[in-house]
Amino acid sequence: MKNRWLEIILKVLSVLLFLLTSWALINSANIAFFVMLVIVIGLLITTITLVMRQKKVTVQQADEIAALKQQIVEQRDEEATMLANVSHEMRTPLTTITGLAEGLQYGVMDGNEQRSYDLIKEEADRLTRLVKSVLSFERMRQGNAENQAETFNVTLLIGELIEKMWPQANKFGNEIQNLCEPDVYVYAAVDQVERILINILANAIQFTKNGIITVSAKDVAGKTHLFVTDTGIGMTANQIDRMWQRYYKADPSRTIKGESGLGMSIVRELIKANNGEIKVTSKVDVGTTFEVILPQKLS
Repeated sequence: MKNRWLEIILKVLSVLLFLLTSWALINSANIAFFVMLVIVIGLLITTITLVMRQKKVTVQQADEIAALKQQIVEQRDEEATMLANVSHEMRTPLTTITGLAEGLQYGVMDGNEQRSYDLIKEEADRLTRLVKSVLSFERMRQGNAENQAETFNVTLLIGELIEKMWPQANKFGNEIQNLCEPDVYVYAAVDQVERILINILANAIQFTKNGIITVSAKDVAGKTHLFVTDTGIGMTANQIDRMWQRYYKADPSRTIKGESGLGMSIVRELIKANNGEIKVTSKVDVGTTFEVILPQKLS
């Protein structure tokens, strides 16, 4: 409101200065008086202009401070969520390992020793994946991720990954179809593209039951487009937006035990690190399509 009044006063003084100048020229008024009047009005205009600029700067600074405060609050909330999620995810395998170890220690696992050892190994592997995911994401967030790009045949890589992940898909009653064009190439870090595809495929398998998951790769205008489409539960627009947040889970009831909740955050960071982009389209109860676009040569 104050700024509005200052603007009005500034305009009035500017009009007044113009009128006085015109009047002095027309009527040959006293030059000394006229000069003094012009100086006074000019000083007023300059002062008001400076005050308005200072107020504008002050408002901008206040907005920036408020934004920083909000960012700090969000970061603290995110860190608290991270700690809560990691603690929760670690508690289950640790409890399982402790229980099995005590059972073996006191000899109450007669006849089930091998199964107990297998379960301990499985839970330990989950803990390892959790720790690796957290450390990997933090390295990428700080810009310390290694990225040794090279040109390679992504069609062959996809074929190998489908073969590896087929048993996991089969547990959910899913079928994975390979619709890749032959000999499609990508210029990126092989291990990072592998992790991108594993995370997206794992996500598709996890949220699809008795459905079909298709994977395709094709050359479009000098870039490689990778598609992973499922017939799963799908997502809302809000879920797609929040999917990239660390530890966000669209459906916690379908989350695999011991997983960190960092999967899609890592995917986005890895794609950025390889000069690519990702697009997601989805419809609830119909399915989801992930499209990853990567370069075919050094740009």
